[in-house]
Amino acid sequence: MRDINQNSGKKINFFITSSNFPSISVTGNSCALMCKHCKGRLLESLIFATTCEELEKKALMLHEQGAKGILLTGGCDERGRVPVNNLIPAIKAIKQKTGLLVIAHTGFISMEDAEALKGSGLDGIGFDVLGDMGTAREVYGLEVPEKEYIESLRAIEDSGIMIFPHVCVGLHFGELKGEFRALEMIRTIKPATIIITGLMPVPGTQMAHIKPKPGDFAKVIKRAIEIFPDTPVVLGCAHSSGKDRAEIEMIALRCGVSGIAAPTMATVESAKENGYEINYYGTCCGLIPGEKTRIGKL
Repeated sequence: MRDINQNSGKKINFFITSSNFPSISVTGNSCALMCKHCKGRLLESLIFATTCEELEKKALMLHEQGAKGILLTGGCDERGRVPVNNLIPAIKAIKQKTGLLVIAHTGFISMEDAEALKGSGLDGIGFDVLGDMGTAREVYGLEVPEKEYIESLRAIEDSGIMIFPHVCVGLHFGELKGEFRALEMIRTIKPATIIITGLMPVPGTQMAHIKPKPGDFAKVIKRAIEIFPDTPVVLGCAHSSGKDRAEIEMIALRCGVSGIAAPTMATVESAKENGYEINYYGTCCGLIPGEKTRIGKL
């Protein structure tokens, strides 16, 4: 691994979401899957909007408060789908009435639903890709063939919606299993960005005391950059906790990621000290940075 000082002169984008780009659960705190690493706990801190009327009202309020966009996410049904399509009329209204960027986590999706979301004005879709179907079964509780992941990737791409696939390091109880295969599966499309995330230890779950190995991020990030040399590879906002979080961010910097979401102050200061040209954006890290979403220094 290169010393960070050898990266002097490089650029790094830091993505700061919080009030700039809040997440909205379209299912409230409900999830049919109740995966072993989450048990629906990650939904509890989100804004809830389960109807078109509620979503439009809250989006307009967030726009007035200065938000640059919103992420629509939520719990999955028993087939691994997030019911974003139920809120298409609200998405259309939000896009017509505001300048908000609207992106979504859809889970598995059909061509028909992807085309409908494209028609709503949705700006992008983040899609989690698992490369090991044993992990899908043991962690998600889903019996699903690999082809369903590839079919969803292609459906999103063919619809014309920007797609930024996510690969989670250590989702299989903290161990690497399928991450490299997931990157190969993503090669079947042309993603806008590759997001590398990591298992988050969530209190009250079966994985509450499990963390991914920081060194495993280097392996996955390096492989992603090798496979996708012309595509931004970004460390997503979910990447462990505690002291491991800052360590993982430093590893990502050394590996040459183009961006880091929700960085620690230690990482920001280190990048400054080591001569990085830093740009800050108030948007989800999957979206391509632009002047519209640029924000001031931390």
